[in-house]
Amino acid sequence: MIKQELREEVAQATRLFWEKDLSPGQDSGDTSLRDPQTNLIYICPRPKPGVLHIPNWGVIKDEHIVVINQQGEVVDDFGLEPTVEAPMHLAIYEARPEVNAIVHSHAVWSSAFAVTGKNIPLILAEQSLRLGGEVRCAEYGSVGSDDIARNIVKALEGHKNAALMMNHGAVCLGKNFEEAFIVSNFLEKGAKTALLGTVLGKLITRRPDEILDQRLLKKAK
Repeated sequence: MIKQELREEVAQATRLFWEKDLSPGQDSGDTSLRDPQTNLIYICPRPKPGVLHIPNWGVIKDEHIVVINQQGEVVDDFGLEPTVEAPMHLAIYEARPEVNAIVHSHAVWSSAFAVTGKNIPLILAEQSLRLGGEVRCAEYGSVGSDDIARNIVKALEGHKNAALMMNHGAVCLGKNFEEAFIVSNFLEKGAKTALLGTVLGKLITRRPDEILDQRLLKKAK
């Protein structure tokens, strides 16, 4: 069953995506939401000449959101196709059943690492708690390809909440959009802090097991 309220939620999140400067314009980057009850995925559309023009995601409406199944087949009747990155979204959802929201950004600071193929090092405690530690840069894959889908899933192994897409952008995950956007915020802060820190000197990195006091870890078990 297709749920109108989920179309509206994705459209609202995608407009926020634009407002937060996670997309430079047109259809750069995208978002999606999985309904855990039906496993249907509500995802950004692909622009279609003469049918759907998108100067930026700030103008997206709920009727533009495409609904697909786990095989990538469109199950609504709005006449639009999903974003070309739908295979990547599907691959992430298949590999990470606890994830229900994905924010695929083209933001500046994380992209600076993506274009150099470098990981964002673990330098802040919040990176470990929110991102899963160091953020890996996935191997390159062309836009919309199965390669990029496989490479991103691999970079997210170990329950990472974010990964970089070489020469492209980043993906941030959450059980809902609130979590995914929080991850995106910390991703950009971590990337910016790392780049600015190198101006002052060598970065001081930390291991994940150094972040939380061992007494807290014992209580969590």
